[in-house]
Amino acid sequence: MAIVLELLSRKNIPLKHYKFEQDYVCVGRDFNNDLRLDDPYVCPSHMLVAIDPESGLLMINDCQSTNGIKINNKFVTQATLNPNDVIKIGRTHLRIIDTKAPLPKAMPLSELEENLSWLNKALLTVCLSFLCLSYLLLSEYIDSVKEFKLVGVLPAQLGQLALISLWPLCFAVLAKVVKKESHIVNQVNLTLIITLLFFGLNLLQKVVIFNVNPGGWFAFVEFVIFAALVSAFIWLSLFIAFHQPTKRRNVIAFIMSFVILAPLFTLSFFNSSEFDSSPNYDATLLAPAYNFTKSIETEKFIDNSEALFTRADKLKSK
Repeated sequence: MAIVLELLSRKNIPLKHYKFEQDYVCVGRDFNNDLRLDDPYVCPSHMLVAIDPESGLLMINDCQSTNGIKINNKFVTQATLNPNDVIKIGRTHLRIIDTKAPLPKAMPLSELEENLSWLNKALLTVCLSFLCLSYLLLSEYIDSVKEFKLVGVLPAQLGQLALISLWPLCFAVLAKVVKKESHIVNQVNLTLIITLLFFGLNLLQKVVIFNVNPGGWFAFVEFVIFAALVSAFIWLSLFIAFHQPTKRRNVIAFIMSFVILAPLFTLSFFNSSEFDSSPNYDATLLAPAYNFTKSIETEKFIDNSEALFTRADKLKSK
C-alpha cells in the first residue's frame, strides 16, 4: 500500500502530491526526511505517518514538535488518519489521499473548445483592438458638434479600451488563483469581439431610430438581443477560464446574467409609460451620417406635427 500526501495551499487548493512506496513517511524541515517542508514553523523532525501492520490503517504521530499537529483543525499527538483528512503542521497543509477510492469519470471534451482555438492569436488581438479604437474615434467624430481634434480625443478612447480589458483580466486572475491557465489572449479576443457586436447594435439602433422611428417594440427587441449577447459572453468567458460541468456553468452564467440584466430591464420598461405630462427632454443629436431615408417636404412635416399634437391632446384627455 502506497502513502500519498497532497500539498495544499492555505485555502486547501491542491498544489502537488507525493507518493511513497513504503510503510512510513517522516515529515519535517530536515533534509533527511522523506518529505521535506520549507516552512520555518515546522520542526526538523515534525511528524511520522505510518501504516499500522495489524489494521493496515494510516497512523500519525507527533515527534514532540514545537507547534504540534492539527487534523481537520483539531490538535492531536497520535491519531488514525482517514482519507481526505487535512493535516496542518506549521503553516503547511497536507491531505491524505485514498488511492483505492474510485475517481469520477472524465469530463467529455467539448468540440466547442477545439473550435475556439483560433481565439488564441496575439495578431487577432491587435487587429480587434484597432477595430474597436477606430469605431470609438469614428463615433466621436460623427457625433461631435465641436471641432474634432484627434490628440484631444484619443486619450479618452484609449481609456475606454483599457476599461473594456478589465473583464478578461479579472477572469485571468481568477483562473490563476485556482491554479488554472489564464487564457488571457482568448479572453481578451472574446471580449473585443463581443464589444464590436455591442458597437454594431448601438449603430443599428441609431440608424433605425433616425430613419424608421419605431415604436416600443423596437426597444424590447433591442433588449432581447442585448441580453442574449450578455448571456453568451458570460457563458463563453466561464467556458474558456474554467473546466467545470456544463450544469454548473449554466447556473453560474444564469445568475450573473440575471444580476446584470434584471436592474436594466426594470429601469427600461417598468418606469416607462405611453404618456407623461412632464416628459424629460432628450438632447441627443443624431448626425446626418445615420440618415438613409429621403427628407420630407415642409408642409408634410407640419401636418405630421399637428397630428402628433392632436394625438397628445386625446391621450391627455383620457
